[in-house]
Amino acid sequence: MAVFIAKAAERNSRIQGWDSSCTVEKASHTFTNQALNTQYVIGVNSHYSMREVPFFAETREERRLTAQCRRDGTTQDDQNLDGGHAASYAFQEHKAHLIPICHRTDIRVADARGDVGQADLWLTDPPYADAIVYHELSEFFLAWYEKHLPKLFPDWSTDSKRALAIQGSGKAFREGMVATYRNLAARMPDNGLQIVMFTHQDAGVWADLALILWAAGLRVTAAWTVATETESALKSGNYVQGTVLMVLRKREGDETAFLDELVPEVETEVQAQLAAMLDLDDRDDPNFTDADYQLAAYAAALRVLTAYASIEDLDVAYELGRERGDREPSKIVGLIEDAVRTASNYLVPPGLEGEVWRRLSPEERLYLKCLEVESHGDYRSGVFQEFARGLGVRDYRYMLHSGRANQTRLNTASEFGRREWGGDGFGGTTLRHCLYAVHQTAAADDPDKGRTYLKTELADYWERRAQLIALADYLSRLPMAHWRGDAEAARLLAGLLRQDSV
Repeated sequence: MAVFIAKAAERNSRIQGWDSSCTVEKASHTFTNQALNTQYVIGVNSHYSMREVPFFAETREERRLTAQCRRDGTTQDDQNLDGGHAASYAFQEHKAHLIPICHRTDIRVADARGDVGQADLWLTDPPYADAIVYHELSEFFLAWYEKHLPKLFPDWSTDSKRALAIQGSGKAFREGMVATYRNLAARMPDNGLQIVMFTHQDAGVWADLALILWAAGLRVTAAWTVATETESALKSGNYVQGTVLMVLRKREGDETAFLDELVPEVETEVQAQLAAMLDLDDRDDPNFTDADYQLAAYAAALRVLTAYASIEDLDVAYELGRERGDREPSKIVGLIEDAVRTASNYLVPPGLEGEVWRRLSPEERLYLKCLEVESHGDYRSGVFQEFARGLGVRDYRYMLHSGRANQTRLNTASEFGRREWGGDGFGGTTLRHCLYAVHQTAAADDPDKGRTYLKTELADYWERRAQLIALADYLSRLPMAHWRGDAEAARLLAGLLRQDSV
């Protein structure tokens, strides 16, 4: 029954939320995300409603017998059934599937910077800077278990161990991480390895990780992105759906590199990583999202940075002691941001390769890349932010029709209308002129209206015609429902431009 305490607490605490969906309206969970959230409206489950909680739910046989009892006016005891809470039935049903552990195990809660024994393989899932306060989340359940665990398992510790947690995101956090990984590296053989699971959307955090692993004497030898989060209505916000699994080995040799030499090496490594993932990916049923490719770019940069024993022009002790608010830009952050920029430029939407893509401005590339993201059904604002950061676009809010988390999308050609049209910047680009021509075609239901506009407004129309055709073709293939009318207009416009002649 102790196993059920956590389920009951998570479903019936003072910070449990209320699901206000019009079709549901019921008490929800405590952990709708990875935080302890203050609630304005508290949902409370009654004893009767706890039957819906997993492990407490009635079995199918019990529900059948309960219904029969109601019809007959009898009780379960009258039918020689065990009384008590429904959990007893569910527990007995669950118990049959338990498999005992038959091999030797050593499970300890200890300081990873101390004596943790020897191992050929270490698997770690480190704290992601200040993203999640693990030490607080664990104590929610410990408050319910600290009285019961000593009775059931006398050797188990019920101390929160909060003092041992590596917390924060500043100098102390980085120093604690370096000490941990240096200790684990010392406790594995020369041919041993470590697996580190890591994910974050901030290049600065990845720069910290690069310095931490480098200072610990470890190098990244391989990395792969794995989907570890599923889509859910409970998950709102800019959460990351992929995790990078990095293979670490002890760094050997005494090679030295200069920062300016690492830039082309990082770009080459990023392109090789993305090419390997693209070769495995299925175009019709993609395994990797655009965010996965960007995470892979971070890992590829780490693979290059941690391969050298020393990097000239880089004071590792100073970098590890930096505070996040320092105005002086970090050289490592610059390298990692360049890796993301390389990934953004390497992942070209189909049909826009070659000269068409090279002639586009960063704003045009951002708009088209975000359209590609939308076409894959991804509307997370975090992905849009990552592409903007990678392409060096500071402000792209004028492109957005909606900026809400998990509902972010761009304006269509017709939604843009005359807004952000003409002048410098995005308004004067080839793509913006093409979007306005599509809008005029859709409004008049006449592709000649759009072609006439382009020939009138663009003095170098004939030089840009091939690029305009490629852009209109791409817009015509967009599968989103809100693009249906403009996509058809783009198809008609592309056909007319293709047939145009002097």
